[in-house]
This record gives sequence, structure tokens and C-alpha cells, in this order.
Amino acid sequence: MVRADRIVSLHDNYDALGYSGDAITRDARYTRYVTPSTVLRSHTTAMIPGALRTLPVDAADVIVACPGVVYRRDSIDRLHSGTPHQLDLWRVSRDRVLGPGDLKEMIEIVVRSVLPGADYRVEEREHPYTANGLQIDVENGDEWVEIGECGLAGAAVLRDADVAGTGLAMGLGLDRILMLRNGIAGERPDDLDRH
Repeated sequence: MVRADRIVSLHDNYDALGYSGDAITRDARYTRYVTPSTVLRSHTTAMIPGALRTLPVDAADVIVACPGVVYRRDSIDRLHSGTPHQLDLWRVSRDRVLGPGDLKEMIEIVVRSVLPGADYRVEEREHPYTANGLQIDVENGDEWVEIGECGLAGAAVLRDADVAGTGLAMGLGLDRILMLRNGIAGERPDDLDRH
């Protein structure tokens, strides 16, 4: 498990993860700048480049876990917060090629572990730091709630960290998972008026 400072470099928060220089997420409307070259991390994926750079060279197949609070300029509602808790799980293998089948297995294990019995779906999504990106949604009554995103770890991300091998990348919203586990996510403001 990796824990890191909440202030990260622009390089680790964006550049090393493949975000373009003009990505809208870099705008001060969405990112909390500390200095011109540092920010309060906007996702726990910002810890991944540093964690990958410190992987032991003899580690054949490892899981990197990066939990933490992140800082967003989101509109606050029942599913959004300006300081959500996230968890990045990356699996890196130097001795075998990890592919879409491994990613599906990882999704199944994680969802079944954190939300036993929940119905879930995946939908294609693009992320700058993955290939074959997916969004993970869990059924909650008459709606689907996103709990995470994942994909095959981007080759450029691994290469930038000097990691030879392949990987799987997953980011999870811990607040939403906890709300779903406890039945809180189903409470909409109009439902609360009836109590």
C-alpha cells in the first residue's frame, strides 16, 4: 500500500498519466493549484507514477494500492463531494501479458468483494492512462451508480516509470461504495421530504 502527500506535481497528476496540455481538467475551475507546478491531487491515480517508480525490479506480479482523499471542484450533491475518498488498484506483471480477460476477472473480484450480491455493468470509457477503458456501474434501485473506472494500464504510463511489463488499472470511489453498502445512495432529496 502506498500513501503519499496530498500535494503532487503537475507531472504526476497529469503529464505522466497521459493528459494533454490543454485538458479541461487542468483548468483552475476543476483543479486546486498550490503553486504553478503543484496541485492538491485530483485523483488517487496521481500517486501511481511515483509508486511505479519505486517497484522492486525483481517483483514479477504485484498489486499497488493507493488510497486517499482527493480534491475536486465538483458540484456537491448526494453522490458528489469536493473531497471524496478514492482507491487506485493497479496490477503490474513482468512475467505475463495481462489482457481484457484479466481485467474482467479483477472487476468481478473487486465488485463481489465490496458489494456482495450487487448487479453491475461495465461500459466503454476513454481514460488517458488506460487502453480498453471501462466504467463500472452498480444497480441501485432504478438507477445505475458509477463506482469506478478501469482499463489496461497505458503503456506510456509504465514506460514513463521505467516499468517493463503490462498492467491493469482501476480507480474506485470509496464514498459511493460505502453509501451503496449501507443503502444511503438510494436516498434522494425528494425521498427525504417524505420521512
